[in-house]
Amino acid sequence: MQEELTRFTTDRVKTSAWWALAFFAVFAILMFCWQPWQKITTVSVDSGNIPTETIEKQLGIKEGAYRYQVVLQEAFLANKLKQKNSKVSETTLQLSGKRLNVQVSEKINAGFIQENGRWYQLDSNGNRRQVKEPDGRGPVYQGFKSESRIKAVARAVSSLDKVIRQDIGEIRFAPDSNNDSKLILVMSDGNTVYASQKTMAEKMRYYAGIAQSMTQNGVIDLQIGSYSYSYVRR
Repeated sequence: MQEELTRFTTDRVKTSAWWALAFFAVFAILMFCWQPWQKITTVSVDSGNIPTETIEKQLGIKEGAYRYQVVLQEAFLANKLKQKNSKVSETTLQLSGKRLNVQVSEKINAGFIQENGRWYQLDSNGNRRQVKEPDGRGPVYQGFKSESRIKAVARAVSSLDKVIRQDIGEIRFAPDSNNDSKLILVMSDGNTVYASQKTMAEKMRYYAGIAQSMTQNGVIDLQIGSYSYSYVRR
């Protein structure tokens, strides 16, 4: 009886030892993969109109921070930033090696898009939130099929001044033989803008000045250079 008890105790000790070794082995592998002691050398922030310095300060993470300050804490940090900055809609943190990428979406209404009979509101990075219907305070997107194009246009719209942004009633993706990224912007003031996706954000900054110089409503073509003409040509 004593021998059986001794053997049972010995087996339990051995089993416990093996479990302990397995635990430490897994722990060591995780530490090797995560390398929490290493410093982050690059912090890349995409935050639209919110200054990068503001995001870094409110996150409490900048170049020189340790990986352990981010690993497995992405959700906590994203929520922390959202609580500290009322302009933030959504935050995504991605740590790759010694580089941290932070993408911040602002609470900007970049427009509305309809898919499968449902309406969605787009934020500054093109992320979607289902709504009942457009509220009239952002452009309606038409003809878009590419998700990456929708996001790119949403970022461009979000970079515009609020007055111009809210004057855009509709954005149509309308490629033709001369411009495979042509956009048609239907403005609430009665004008129509022809633009290219890549340069829309830059050139729309001149819209107000061009529109004021026009004696009649018409077309403002910003695809190559910039010129305007009335709907009724003489």
